[in-house]
Amino acid sequence: MKNMKTKGLILLAASLVVAGMVACNQTTDSKDDETDANTDETSTVAAETIAETDPATEAATLPETGIPTEAPTEIPTEEPTEAPTEAPTEAPTEAPIKEQIGLDVKDEDLKDVMQNIFGGTQSLKETVMFLDKGEVKSLLFPIKDIVSVTSYDGKTTYEEGKDYVIEDGKLKVTENSSIRVITSEKYYNHPGSLIQMNGKPMFWGESQVKQWQVSVTYNHDAAWEGYVQESELEIYQDFVKKLIAGEDVTVFFYGDSITWGACSTYLEGVDPKQGNYAMLFTEALADLFGYKVKYVNTGLTASMPCHPVPATEYVGGERGTITYVNTAIGGWTSTDGVNNFDSFVKQQIEKYGCDLFVLAYGMNDGAATASVTKNNFKKIIDGVLAVKPEAAIMMVSTMTPHSGSNWDFAPIKEQERQLTSLAKSYTKDGKPVAVACVHSVSKAIQEHKTFNDYSGNNINHPNDWFYRVYAQTLLQTLIGYENMN
Repeated sequence: MKNMKTKGLILLAASLVVAGMVACNQTTDSKDDETDANTDETSTVAAETIAETDPATEAATLPETGIPTEAPTEIPTEEPTEAPTEAPTEAPTEAPIKEQIGLDVKDEDLKDVMQNIFGGTQSLKETVMFLDKGEVKSLLFPIKDIVSVTSYDGKTTYEEGKDYVIEDGKLKVTENSSIRVITSEKYYNHPGSLIQMNGKPMFWGESQVKQWQVSVTYNHDAAWEGYVQESELEIYQDFVKKLIAGEDVTVFFYGDSITWGACSTYLEGVDPKQGNYAMLFTEALADLFGYKVKYVNTGLTASMPCHPVPATEYVGGERGTITYVNTAIGGWTSTDGVNNFDSFVKQQIEKYGCDLFVLAYGMNDGAATASVTKNNFKKIIDGVLAVKPEAAIMMVSTMTPHSGSNWDFAPIKEQERQLTSLAKSYTKDGKPVAVACVHSVSKAIQEHKTFNDYSGNNINHPNDWFYRVYAQTLLQTLIGYENMN
């Protein structure tokens, strides 16, 4: 036999796939089926190295004599021309965005009404409404034990065992309870109502529902398994960097009655005098970053009632000032928002500036298609960027109205998907635009609570508790509660 030389082939390949996608984490009915064609870019690096191995030292011998027919006098020592000595290492993992931008805030600095409703083990001042004595209602989480049950205004405290009991993790109002109930007879017999359920006219009334709502603080062991708004901190990092640096900023709100604050107790001037979501959100930023809030009275005409603002500043600190401008008008559609932008909003932006523009129409757009709402949002956003190209934009999808109302539910249901698609088109161009998906959040809550538990009018307005849900959804979108610890 002759010596055999063996050659080996080593092939190293690495591929990198980059795909960009910005979207809200949608529930099934709000997913964007207009999937953007994100292009996968793949690069492959191949290295082919041929290395000689040590030759075999096997020597064939003739029978009986043992004399090798071919015996090498020296073992070849030729080194491979190129051979990797160790496996390639992966690229280092990129630091979280909060570390990249130096974000260091604590949720413990937030007021109790802005503590994460969907996190922790205590639900604070969650509202619920009873129709009749003896009724059992579920809350957002199964109740472990009760901390307090009070009237909506917090002035009356009810007693466990006397006014209510816990039954299988739910709250039951006793037959002899002092908790007020509307009675089914009155609730389902409201002549001329805008709400019909199974042919029965249901009770509604601006700010009247809360007289039968109670406020419940309770402990629980359950984790929230419903929809969770995705944090878009990376998209909004330039605005957040301004807050980190203590720069003065202006936060602008433009929308309908919900952004104006309809049914909020602050707007009505009654206890507990909780602000609307725009105020709660802005004051939360002041608490987190040590700012004071300067409220601007926009001076709208009588036909366009201005949002009432506090006479004094809100002080969360002295590092800088957040100028709060709210030009929302009750009853407006997104088309009204377009038609009045140049005549009013544009001059307000020119006067006060705009670092974050919150755009929130939709509830009154039921007569229009979702694509019309999307196009109107685009016109308004383009108008803002024409004045302030560096402004960050947050679109807010509207809460679901009462399913039995005469609001056209189908277009409202579709709006969030359209707005998410619109946001993607801006982020592709490097513009900081995202959606606070209140619609998806409200649908998830409806799996646990009835609409009259958290509405201020039982049709289309939030009560104080759901204004907190709105505000927290915006804060989760901008910062993310997971980035506060």
